[in-house]
This record gives sequence, structure tokens and C-alpha cells, in this order.
Amino acid sequence: MHKNKITLLFLILLCVAVAGENDQRRVHVEVRNMLPPTHNFTIHCKSKDDDLGVHIVGLNQVYTFHFQRSILGRTLFFCGLYTEYGHGIYDLYKQTRDAYRCLQCNWGVTRDGVYGYADGTNHSDIFFKWVGP
Repeated sequence: MHKNKITLLFLILLCVAVAGENDQRRVHVEVRNMLPPTHNFTIHCKSKDDDLGVHIVGLNQVYTFHFQRSILGRTLFFCGLYTEYGHGIYDLYKQTRDAYRCLQCNWGVTRDGVYGYADGTNHSDIFFKWVGP
């Protein structure tokens, strides 16, 4: 009887720990249009398992997506961004880089390129310059 109680207690603690871990693994990515008025950008994000499709983001609009990080530490979302100022394919979430950097990963699309902001800051810590016009 005592052994069953210990096993039950262990299972309950394991469920609580896994539920807490799931909350810590949820990531939100926001990509904001910070281009001059009347300028849109196109974005197409993918991971190994998911294709999020092609989206056009207008003035002051935000494209968002969210997901659970991998327990193995290998989550990667890369996005193709296309503007009249240039284009490029960039890693907007790379777990080896971002696991401790952000759970709310914010990006700004500008004339110069794409700026990344860590949680709780207004200063970019990552910059991707456009490739070609």
C-alpha cells in the first residue's frame, strides 16, 4: 500500500513538472511592418515540420505565430522576407540562439533590414541586412 502511494505521488509531481515545462516552452514571434507608409512586405515562414504559408503585411500590421520549443533544443523557424528595399531568408527563431533570449520574440522590418529585440527591451540585439534590392 505504501509503495502505491509513493508511486501515485511521483506521477502527480511528474505531471505538474511537465505542465510547467510546457508553459516555459511556448514561444510567440511577432514581425512588425516598420516600413514607410504604403509599403508592405511579404513573409513566408517554415520549420522542419511546418509551413506557415505566404502572408502580406501592411502598414503598422504585425504577423504573428507561436509554437512549442523542442525538448531537444532544435527548434528553428526561418522566414523569407521580401520588400522593395531588398529580401532575404533569416532565422527568426533558432533555439540554440534564442532559448534564453526570448519567449516573446519581436522583429521589426525596416528599409535597412530586419531588427530583432530580446524580451523586455526596446533596443535591437540582432540585425539582418537586406540582400539586393
